[in-house]
Amino acid sequence: MTDASPGSAEPRALPESTSTAPARDRRPRRLGKVRQVVVSVLLAAMTAMVPLAFAPAMPASAAVAKPGVENLPARAAVADLVGDHPWSVALPTDFAAEAGYRPVVEDGILVDPDGDCSSPIQLPAEFTEACKAHDLGYDMLRYAEQRQQPLQPWARQAIDATLQRRMHAACDTRTDAAARARCDVLATVATTGVDLNSRRQNYATPDPEFLFGTQLSGERLSDQLLHVGGPAAVGAVSAAIVGIVAWRRLRPARLPATAAVAEAGAAG
Repeated sequence: MTDASPGSAEPRALPESTSTAPARDRRPRRLGKVRQVVVSVLLAAMTAMVPLAFAPAMPASAAVAKPGVENLPARAAVADLVGDHPWSVALPTDFAAEAGYRPVVEDGILVDPDGDCSSPIQLPAEFTEACKAHDLGYDMLRYAEQRQQPLQPWARQAIDATLQRRMHAACDTRTDAAARARCDVLATVATTGVDLNSRRQNYATPDPEFLFGTQLSGERLSDQLLHVGGPAAVGAVSAAIVGIVAWRRLRPARLPATAAVAEAGAAG
């Protein structure tokens, strides 16, 4: 008499593993898209920060604010520029002659009409007025320095903080959530670079600087920073890309191994 066991005679079928495979694949794809967005933001930040990271430190004599009485007209002008009525600023009477231009009101704030956003990365057009006002504020710091009455660190800190606030406020005007998020990322990258540079100078007067023998000027600042920091930025970005490609090639190889272990466990 033979005792046949139907359970032991039939081959083991695993239809569930076949049906759930696409569901398992969708999650890594979604995670991959998230990683791509994060990596692109990090690469943009790296490209923007490399020139600042490789810039030499200011000499101690230039970085430390000179002791003494602040220039009162410049102090009052900076207070107005960062205050509640930036369109109505009491400028020093000889400021236009010293600076070489007459400030004008644009979009409700007093600005340097020839100013712009000097950055190695393309910034949104909404930042233009904020950058022009920031340039005017820095020129006011230089005005006080030329009279041997420099403003203390509070002034540059307030000017930089106002730039940050206005850039993020400009991003808030965008109705699309994704576009607004990208704008906020660029505002953070740009203002972080400005703050790092100001910290490096101990919030003293932003005097002209020389980088590897080249004077950094506002009109050609973007080209100069790219020329100096470009090779280092390309190297850093290339290394990051190589690492990402290698990681993505190794990552799929782990999934079949994990599935094989799961099948072996189910078979046992």
